Amino acid sequence: MNHDLVLYLNGQVCLEAARSGGIPGHVRAWLDRLDADMNDGIELDDGPVAAPDVRQRGQFVLARLLAALGEGKMDFARSLLFYLATRWPDLRAIRVSEDADQWTAELDYG
Repeated sequence: MNHDLVLYLNGQVCLEAARSGGIPGHVRAWLDRLDADMNDGIELDDGPVAAPDVRQRGQFVLARLLAALGEGKMDFARSLLFYLATRWPDLRAIRVSEDADQWTAELDYG
């Protein structure tokens, strides 16, 4: 059963990524390019990762999503949410809290 991935910001629905109905071709192509770019390595809080696994890629994308939210780049944030929706099919919700300049994210696989 497909469920949409919902991003909550401070308890309110902020963005949704529908898993049913498919993803437009240009968005799918962008997601594939993002994966290809990450094949060359990524930078996480713990340092560089030469060959990131699915979990590490998700952490990287989630960090970029939070940055996009903070910068008001909602279209970019929505694209990144689609990435997480397609690569982490069991993820149901991301609950983000904003406190001053700090973001906290809780992942809900329920």
